[in-house]
Amino acid sequence: MKKRLLALTMAAVMTAALFTGCGKSADTAESDSDNGVVTINYPTFQCGVNTAAPVVAKLVEEFNTEYAGKYQIKLEEVPGDANYVDKIKVQLGTGDLPPVVYGGGYNLLDLAIAKDLVVDLTDKVNADTEWKALYSTAALTTNSRNGKIYASSVEGSIVGYFYNKELFAKAGITEPAKTWDEFFQQCDKLKKAGITPLAMDTADSAWVTQLWWGAMVATSGDNGLKFMQTMNPSDYNTPEMIAAVEKVQKMLKEYTTLDAIGGKYENAANNFLSGQAAMIANGPWMIGDFSDTTKTTEGFADKVGSAVYPGNFVYDAPIQGYFVTKQDDPKVEEAAIAMVKFFTSAHAQQLGLEMQGMVPASDTVKITDKAAEKYPLLVDFLGKASNATLRSDNMQATMYSNLLDVVSQELPRLYSGELDAKAFCQKLTDAAAKNK
Repeated sequence: MKKRLLALTMAAVMTAALFTGCGKSADTAESDSDNGVVTINYPTFQCGVNTAAPVVAKLVEEFNTEYAGKYQIKLEEVPGDANYVDKIKVQLGTGDLPPVVYGGGYNLLDLAIAKDLVVDLTDKVNADTEWKALYSTAALTTNSRNGKIYASSVEGSIVGYFYNKELFAKAGITEPAKTWDEFFQQCDKLKKAGITPLAMDTADSAWVTQLWWGAMVATSGDNGLKFMQTMNPSDYNTPEMIAAVEKVQKMLKEYTTLDAIGGKYENAANNFLSGQAAMIANGPWMIGDFSDTTKTTEGFADKVGSAVYPGNFVYDAPIQGYFVTKQDDPKVEEAAIAMVKFFTSAHAQQLGLEMQGMVPASDTVKITDKAAEKYPLLVDFLGKASNATLRSDNMQATMYSNLLDVVSQELPRLYSGELDAKAFCQKLTDAAAKNK
């Protein structure tokens, strides 16, 4: 589920140059009969300007070095989360999946399991004490079905929001809101001061907007929190959901930029990084971008504060990890399992932490001094998150995957008034019913 920022085109060019095969439409693994090397063609949205792209590029480089002469990963770049999800869905329909798929918070694992296309990793994990030790209770729940382990996580998803302290000060705001009433009062103060309160989006499943939306549902009471903790909910016609959608409509109409309507995550991120919006909902993986002068101005990181959501809520769940798909050639499955183990190892989790501020999926991978020194905002946020009293996974991870496109299609209609909150929620309910 990692979201991406606008960055120098050079970064994408360098990544493509490093790995032959990037951008090619080869989705299976093949064994080179001349040299015996098994090539894993791996499609990923974590490329180009995606915040995780440098980490994935480094892991591919290291894997190819460690397994030189035996296995080789070739990346296929699929820019845009929605494009990636659509691609995997098409391949699910044909049964011709790539050997390794990254679930990435899009609930792809269940779709593949339903078609009996996923390799059971239980015996492999249980036989490897080092690998098994990386599974927390939460990670086991996220990546297991009916007592069987099917996937392996590399990253946790502890998500709050970030705010521009300088813009807050200009509007006379001294600290993040404790309640949603106070939050909307702060939005009004920012707007009165000539400052756009919120960075938002509607395209590509509306990651940023969904975070605000889900947080309002989760903090609306016991029923709202229960909804957010439910996998594949089917009924969105609830008082808590309708009330939250009404607030989302208000946010889109009154408190965000014009390019949020029809805009992707890149638009929202750029508006925050350029100082055009005071707040953005996102995870710690974005922290590295605050000090990246190819994406923002020198010293911007010093202006950024972190917060949990009003009502003392934080998103907290491992991101659904990598899984291996069934292949005709057992050598291909063996190579894919090696890749998944490598990409979710303690080293890989520490690499993501130190390169980009990604929170490890495993409790055994600690925040290092190097990471704390490089990303003090990460330490600050994790301290606040540890005191949150309400927690759940995010809506993208729990809703049926076909709803992701529906959200993007219908949010602009919600903004325009063509749909009210009840009609919007009915659209989601109707789409969820198609999975029964």
